[in-house]
Amino acid sequence: MRSVIALAASALAGMAGVVADMDRDYDLVPFFIGLTFLGAVIAWGVSRPPRTPARWAANGAALLWALAAVWAGALLLLSAFVWEASSPPPQPEALYAGLTATAYHVIGLFGGALLVLIAAFGPDRWLARSSESAYG
Repeated sequence: MRSVIALAASALAGMAGVVADMDRDYDLVPFFIGLTFLGAVIAWGVSRPPRTPARWAANGAALLWALAAVWAGALLLLSAFVWEASSPPPQPEALYAGLTATAYHVIGLFGGALLVLIAAFGPDRWLARSSESAYG
């Protein structure tokens, strides 16, 4: 289950990268491609037993993703409250399936960070596959 959660985070980052390319935000594409790769590394690492070097690598990669999310969040706040004050009014943004590219970036980064942190550090009782059926 941990690997599936990490792969879902990787898919969110990949989707954000594709939308960044479509929106001509070419400076963001390598960032999201890197997060996509990081999600795959985390998926591989969390499939290994606890307290192994592969699991430690996955935990470190999850923390790296979380650090990237915190840093990007700080930049996003600065952009919204400091830099936008002295710039001209923004132009309307293009929509992709009803959402702006920024919405995809935020979902890919912060949603992915939440998912990889759950995959790497979530309790086993949440993520263990149950061999018992709910219906007996």
